[in-house]
Amino acid sequence: MTSLDIAFGFLAGIVSCLTPEALLLFPLILGAAGAETRASVIAPAVGLGLSLVLTGLVAGSFTSLTGIDFRHVVCALLFLLGIALLSASLAERFPRLTGGRGDLFAAHGATSFGRAFRLCLLAVFVGANWFPMAGPILIRASAMAADIWYSGLALAVLFAFGMGAAAPWIFLGRIIRLLLRPFGGGVLHGMAGKRLLGLTLLAVAIVGGTRLEFIMTHWLSGLLPDWTRKLATTF
Repeated sequence: MTSLDIAFGFLAGIVSCLTPEALLLFPLILGAAGAETRASVIAPAVGLGLSLVLTGLVAGSFTSLTGIDFRHVVCALLFLLGIALLSASLAERFPRLTGGRGDLFAAHGATSFGRAFRLCLLAVFVGANWFPMAGPILIRASAMAADIWYSGLALAVLFAFGMGAAAPWIFLGRIIRLLLRPFGGGVLHGMAGKRLLGLTLLAVAIVGGTRLEFIMTHWLSGLLPDWTRKLATTF
């Protein structure tokens, strides 16, 4: 495995958006759409990269040690956060996770670093609920991550894959932000933005926790052209 694999890992992450499984990353669109600073725009990509690395290192050990499905724990946390975002009273009680008393994403009420960190953390949990369609690069990196001699490069490939996977959703989020600018972007502000994000978190938590994604994937795969899945698993 060479540094060229890291570049291919990033490319593999980008084309992974062509698979139905990638819909579990939908909350990243809202995070990117509401981001006010450059750090906040980049934060979801960093978070998703870290998510793949941490999931690869922790998930198997956690499940074997506790007997609890790691993904069920992640989905439970996403579900609770979604409920908190939907409730005005709960949102006020968890300002560090829900953006304080004002806009969920705006710069006031928290430092730009603090908001970027929250978006990064959100991407970590959203990514832990997502199982990407594995191509040669991802399979090789996952297998080699356990080897101490290759673990550094392997984890770098996993991180690059996550960064690449977040890129299309961040791009869509910024387009949505531009489209909403003439209307003042009210949908993204205050409790409206929190509730919209909360609904998406509830949706992905339920789909991931109940394994409905397999039904969703089977149904959507029949609607997508064959070349999309072939391209998504080429690298």
